[in-house]
Amino acid sequence: MKDSTTYTKKLSYVIEDIKEWPIYKISQDKEDYLKEIIAKTKEETLERFKNESDLLDEIKKIRYQEIIRLKKNPWQSDKPSELEFWKQKKKEIIAITSMEDEQERKKGLEQQLNEIMDLYANEIVANFDPAKYNIARKALPVVFSRLLNAFPGKLYKLFTPGKSLHEKLQLNGEIDQIRKLSTQGTLVFVPTHFSNLDSPTIGMAIDGIGLPAVTYGAGINLFTIKLLSNFMNNLGSYKVDRRRRNEVYLKLLKNYSTVGLTRGVHSLFFPGGTRSRSGAIEDKLKLGLLGTAVEAQQINLSNPSKEKIFVVPVVLNYHFVMEASKLINEQLKAEGKENYLSEDEFKNSFKILKFIYKFFTATPKIIISFGKPMDVIGNKVDNSGESFNEIGQKVEIEDYFITENKLTNNAQRNNVYTQHLAKKITAAFKENNIVFTSHICAFVAFEIISKKHNQLSIFELVRLPKEELEIDYLRFEKGVQKMKTLLLELKENNKLKLSDEVYKDAKFIINNGMKFLGTYHPQPVLKKSKKGTILISDMKLLYFYHNRTLGYNLEDKIV
Repeated sequence: MKDSTTYTKKLSYVIEDIKEWPIYKISQDKEDYLKEIIAKTKEETLERFKNESDLLDEIKKIRYQEIIRLKKNPWQSDKPSELEFWKQKKKEIIAITSMEDEQERKKGLEQQLNEIMDLYANEIVANFDPAKYNIARKALPVVFSRLLNAFPGKLYKLFTPGKSLHEKLQLNGEIDQIRKLSTQGTLVFVPTHFSNLDSPTIGMAIDGIGLPAVTYGAGINLFTIKLLSNFMNNLGSYKVDRRRRNEVYLKLLKNYSTVGLTRGVHSLFFPGGTRSRSGAIEDKLKLGLLGTAVEAQQINLSNPSKEKIFVVPVVLNYHFVMEASKLINEQLKAEGKENYLSEDEFKNSFKILKFIYKFFTATPKIIISFGKPMDVIGNKVDNSGESFNEIGQKVEIEDYFITENKLTNNAQRNNVYTQHLAKKITAAFKENNIVFTSHICAFVAFEIISKKHNQLSIFELVRLPKEELEIDYLRFEKGVQKMKTLLLELKENNKLKLSDEVYKDAKFIINNGMKFLGTYHPQPVLKKSKKGTILISDMKLLYFYHNRTLGYNLEDKIV
């Protein structure tokens, strides 16, 4: 990227001693950490269910839902002892309801709540083992660098010298500032989400810029896969069971994040909640975990240190997404919410190895774009962590949480701040999006077909016969040149970023873009025919990659 800092070598660690990392310290204080989370969740739950009958109904509902989960939707990760635990709860609840003394009934219900929260919290909690982390941070870059230098079908190249991982995994953006802020406050990384391999990719990127390990949520089903579980159990990932939707469990998850942030542990979560099924950069975010950053900041302000929390938008940039076909089918069929890392994709270690091998051997380069850090209100911050509003005035973060000269806890106000922060993050996603040649080719080709059949819906467009999916080369080249001109204007206005290849001529962009659109998928998404025209082999995939550059109002300007 021209005019942008890109690192292709690993940076030294900001904190060299791993035992000084916040994530290590909290792992050594796990018992008190869980006590704080449970106490906070219990207080909020009892405030929500003040009436004895309401609390009883909630506990009954949780027990019933858990029995249904274990019997009708069992996973390999479910412990055999769980079913017995929930069956025993029925007997205990009946015994409590038969008590005549009101205080004893209340005490009994609270004890049931404590036991449920203790079960959940001990399942969720992350571990961090420096020895395992050191193995991972040394081994994974070697493995992935070999994969990035190999090609599918040419395994011998895994063992030949080639470019280092950090030459292909390029780290771009406000890295120097992020490193400085990591020693002054707590960082919350909020990346875009396109692929199942986003988590290890962003993990290597954070390690690559020399930051301490972060904590992050991972689907509990992944912990049954031998290849992953041994590392994930010891690298700071906490477990999330997305089958559980009861309020107590969800509050525990949120409080796990909130308390971790107040204790200075850097965190990562995908604010979109799941992979982008359409291929577009997220423009609507889930507010749950994002709200924990706002709440944690409010709590920190009541402490002597008043430590700030900084939010870092991150955009992952790929030429292609391996799961694109599956994702766009789900989008077009509107099949409802997708399971996080659903089990039909990653059932065992072999499938994971195969997926990783295909992904890294087919990927020409990956660029991780770190955006400008902001405070939890969405204000820009300088290298010292001072906040500045939209007109450049210095502001104090504490002022946002004060009512009548007093620091207050106001859930409605905090929700408004979270919504505002979400808008700032989605805007930062657009600004830090790096457009590749493959994105340009897909966008132009789709728009040409779309304009030609402007009376058709997207569902009809993706069913067009092959004879309708041919584009005159000169028209395509003209569209690519036009889009390049528009993208350069957007780049000059800091609306997005461009891959270095985009600065070359239209013919190069076409050849380069079509090459990478055809790298992984069974049929090249775009290819040149013998007579020189551009052929589209898969309109659904073309639509998916076209969507990457939505949101810049280019649709009516290309053709």
